[in-house]
Amino acid sequence: EGHARVPGNYKTENEYKLGVWVGSQRANKCQLTPERVRRLESLAGWVWDISEFQWEQGFSYLKVYVEQEGDALVSTRYEMEDGYKLGIWVGSQRSRTDRLTPEQIIRLESLAGWVWDLLKFKWEQGFSYLEAYIEQEGDARVPSSYKTEDDYKLGQWVGYQRNKKEQLTPEQLTKLESLEGWVWDASNK
Repeated sequence: EGHARVPGNYKTENEYKLGVWVGSQRANKCQLTPERVRRLESLAGWVWDISEFQWEQGFSYLKVYVEQEGDALVSTRYEMEDGYKLGIWVGSQRSRTDRLTPEQIIRLESLAGWVWDLLKFKWEQGFSYLEAYIEQEGDARVPSSYKTEDDYKLGQWVGYQRNKKEQLTPEQLTKLESLEGWVWDASNK
């Protein structure tokens, strides 16, 4: 395999529970002799805290993504070229903040474009585009195929808001209804 990060349920061909044994070594590090600690640490890819290793791995991938894309707005389905499911990792960080250390939170927040609530961010982004459209056009009657200069599909966003009205928060409903020329039924323009 090229590393010593053995999955917990891994068994060798002769059914030896190597994953359990490795987990036991990690859990009982304090009881191991210095020689055994040294031998384990000499193995390629050995880590004592697999959770910390996995977090650092995900964060490293996220930093690469931010360098390439300019922000940390990773879609939930995004995979790195090597198959690493970065979108799932990022979603997990956003939804499990109670399991993150203060240092991890600070590190995530230091990345360009990091947001904790991606759905809220995307809604606010669409709303901002709609406000700009109204400023320019004088009304909220956005054609369904309309895209902004930077290719944001504002027409689709507006249509989605109208079609999914019952799924919007009271705050979102109020914000939309406060816009000049907003109508819920586009056919009654």
